Amino acid sequence: MKLAYIFLLALPIFAQQSEFAAGRSSFQAGEFKEAVAHFQRALQDNPKDGASAYWIGRSYETLADMSTFGHGNRSRARAYLTMAVELAPNRSEYRRELFHFLVDNDNLRQAGTVLQAAESDPEYDEMLNRFREARRRDSSVDGRVSKAFQLVTAWQ
Repeated sequence: MKLAYIFLLALPIFAQQSEFAAGRSSFQAGEFKEAVAHFQRALQDNPKDGASAYWIGRSYETLADMSTFGHGNRSRARAYLTMAVELAPNRSEYRRELFHFLVDNDNLRQAGTVLQAAESDPEYDEMLNRFREARRRDSSVDGRVSKAFQLVTAWQ
């Protein structure tokens, strides 16, 4: 009887771990939509799980990179990567992934905020150099023309 009671108490923990493991397996197999579904169930079971939020963000980021019009997936990726950093502020790899995502998607204002929080991270110098290069590129004439071209093509 006691064993059955312990099993019932531990069942949600096993369910979350199996959903997370299934999500990782799906991600590694290139099944990113399926990975999102598994990670979302794991996050639903434990809303404070930064790892599940991180992997949902990574999955959406990959889906956005694979599609021509990935704007919706990009905004979902940003939301979940941000959530992962908020849920696990001590995880530098979550901060680094969010930072690189923001720089890659021309959101330098938010990338600068993430960079300020990353001053003690081992990758800080590399992140700072990348941020400075992105700002230089963004402020150049070529960068402005490129941005204008991206806006025009996005409307079509």
